[in-house]
Amino acid sequence: MTNIRISFAFVAIICLPWAVHATPLAVCSAASNPLPAAAATNDAVAQRLIAEERASWNLAIQRNASAYQAFHAPDFITLTESGVVGRGASEESAMDAQVRFDQCALSGFEVRFVAQNAALVTYRVVAAGLDHGKAFRLDSYASSLWMKRKGAWSNVFYQATPASKP
Repeated sequence: MTNIRISFAFVAIICLPWAVHATPLAVCSAASNPLPAAAATNDAVAQRLIAEERASWNLAIQRNASAYQAFHAPDFITLTESGVVGRGASEESAMDAQVRFDQCALSGFEVRFVAQNAALVTYRVVAAGLDHGKAFRLDSYASSLWMKRKGAWSNVFYQATPASKP
């Protein structure tokens, strides 16, 4: 299951998408939760970044490559257990036709503004599906760094860390 390690990194979201089957497309659901006080002054931006993070997952699952790629900065990277993965390889993994999501839930969103034009979005991902015919289950904490450059927000970094097992 070589794609599982990249899936922990921006699954693909990064977002590993659906294989072609007769089943309807999965869509990542997201529990709503209030924003932490630190993000209250930037509420509109925080809500937009959360919406874009959710959309990124859904576009990957639906294999909408051009819309999915539009969220990423030219220097976008993901960090995996194998090391740093550049934008091209990360996006290619996200579009893998041999990976299918049957369930995907995003929850616990928090947005922390780490600089005037930089925000760290953190949340939990719980997902399941098939990776090259083998069942997989993801339970991880994800983080994405979004930066505003030339007036537009884009994702520059993604990492997911497996949640510890009880």
